[in-house]
Amino acid sequence: MLYKCIIGSLGHFIFFILLAVLAIPGYITYLIAHLFTKEPQYIFQLGSSYCYKLFFLLAPSMKLKLYLRDDIPKSAIYISTHQSILDFPALSTFIRDYLFFANVNLGAIPIVAGVCDLAGVRYISGKSLDKVSEIYDDFQKHLRIDKKNVIFFPEGTRHEGKSLKSFKRGAFRLSKKSSAPIIPIVVEGANKLLPRKAFCFKTTKKTTIHVKMLEPLYPEDFTSDREMMHYAQKIMQEEKDRLCDIS
Repeated sequence: MLYKCIIGSLGHFIFFILLAVLAIPGYITYLIAHLFTKEPQYIFQLGSSYCYKLFFLLAPSMKLKLYLRDDIPKSAIYISTHQSILDFPALSTFIRDYLFFANVNLGAIPIVAGVCDLAGVRYISGKSLDKVSEIYDDFQKHLRIDKKNVIFFPEGTRHEGKSLKSFKRGAFRLSKKSSAPIIPIVVEGANKLLPRKAFCFKTTKKTTIHVKMLEPLYPEDFTSDREMMHYAQKIMQEEKDRLCDIS
């Protein structure tokens, strides 16, 4: 059992080794980029995306399969299903110029807080309503003025099993206020490797992580953020069921 856990955790080990090895050059690159560009965060995120791509390439037992679209709006709110800590690295391999909405407090450890801030992560756990409001104002500016992207996990936490958790309204309210389209994404298969509350990879067998991008949703096509939310959950659950059948 221990041997299987060690072998199964090799991918996890590679992931954290890559982060540790690239942390210092990542900071250095960010500081240098800060001298020559107004968007050093983009440089940091670009470097992170290559790190994540390298992780999925090197880690055993997994294959990342992307189903992307050609009609992606320049500025959008990406919402994704969430079942594993592998989901965010998978999304970061192809989404650029983003701010990421996180419920958990990632700022308890200073160095982690620094890296998360550089990566565009904004967390709300333990923050006052005024601070949360400031984050949403920052998101609106990021979408409407800077013409960039925001990433949400609308379930708020990782789900288990085949059914999605009830969606939160935050992403859909933001869509209505900013007039930004929503791009639904279904990630399926990551829980077979690294489910919630697990450190060891569950299997050493080759497992495919499917990442399917659905058709963009435009806020003007819906009468309210609730209607948009319920529709998004419906089509994402249907696609999740389909991917479960083939994975």
